[in-house]
Amino acid sequence: MARRPDVESIPADLDRFLATFFARRGWRSEIKYDPGADRLYLEVRLESRRLSADDRFLSLVEYFARAQDSVLRQRAGLPLQCRLYAEDGSELTTLLHSRGSSYLDDNARGSGMKRRLAWLGFRRRFFLRILPGAVLWAAAFVFIVDVLGLSPSLTVFVALAALGLQAVVVWQLASRRS
Repeated sequence: MARRPDVESIPADLDRFLATFFARRGWRSEIKYDPGADRLYLEVRLESRRLSADDRFLSLVEYFARAQDSVLRQRAGLPLQCRLYAEDGSELTTLLHSRGSSYLDDNARGSGMKRRLAWLGFRRRFFLRILPGAVLWAAAFVFIVDVLGLSPSLTVFVALAALGLQAVVVWQLASRRS
């Protein structure tokens, strides 16, 4: 008998994947196994009505489910099917497959969706990672120049030295993990 893969992490993986694009978590996901059909089900329950009307969300869930299904079929011969439920409990799986797949399978519409998803991902990363770091660096520059009284050219030198030190520390930590 083939060894079954650990599938308990699939809902958490979906949550991390969707969190890259959506700031608020308006869904819950869980994995279920049907021994009679020897099939896994990824059940996504929406907590927000707006997500059921968002083609980007549906496309991302469909994309994730297809990728996981492909991996599980190759590794263990175990199919995965995604089911989508509204906040009131009604099933939206046909909506997921029709609208989510329409963008993934249609190259003309898919390119527009890819642009929208790229913009959504960039905007999310910008506000979570880039903007806070830029504000922190600006505050550090103002503190060093105005409070400590160092010249702006010396401040830039200190900043470059700090970035170099940070790169060395990150490189050392990465080499220890390998």
